[in-house]
Amino acid sequence: MTFRLEGKLAGPWVKELELSWRSATGTHHIYPVRVDLSSVSFIDADGKGLLARMYDEGAKLVATGCLNKCIVEGIMRSAEQKA
Repeated sequence: MTFRLEGKLAGPWVKELELSWRSATGTHHIYPVRVDLSSVSFIDADGKGLLARMYDEGAKLVATGCLNKCIVEGIMRSAEQKA
């Protein structure tokens, strides 16, 4: 399953993504989940936190562009440090 996000991952959209993700993975046990951030222009702190939780639970984060790639790399580094 791929979640293709567009625009901003901020404010109420973070909660919406979380609800959609939990619903999809909780009822269908779909693995792996991909999160396509290619069309995302901004990610706030809550969005980064949710992406980190999704990554920790096995989601693959796909990003293009310097900013989103940097955010994804930071999430992956942080997860490696926890392990």
